[in-house]
Amino acid sequence: MEISVTTAMLLLLAVMTVCLLIMMLSAGNPHKKHISASGRGGQNVTPSPRIYTETAFMIQKIDSRRRIMDEYRHTSIEAEHYELVFELENGGILHLSCSKAAYMEIPFQEAGSVTYCNGKLIKFESKEMAIREYIAV
Repeated sequence: MEISVTTAMLLLLAVMTVCLLIMMLSAGNPHKKHISASGRGGQNVTPSPRIYTETAFMIQKIDSRRRIMDEYRHTSIEAEHYELVFELENGGILHLSCSKAAYMEIPFQEAGSVTYCNGKLIKFESKEMAIREYIAV
């Protein structure tokens, strides 16, 4: 079977394009969790969490709470969740879980340096304030 030079070049170009697409897709999101296989017996090893620091602009606050009222009209709140939404320098959007205290203290449209890990706020610093969360990562 004989392949012409043009056909071989086109085939090589197609293979290189597929490889490039695979590399781009696998490197797409630096914030997703990666699990790497260890060389010992095929066991999976979870790497230590990565901590990121980026310049960001706080654009939105999201909170959700579940209020429960019993037959005596006593109310209780369960499942509180607080989230801050930041716009990054590169135009990306970042959603981070945080404590109620951080949610209340960080004002809208505050620009600063945000440090986070696994989708959780660790620290936010601006010219006017510095807020640190003490969470297990």
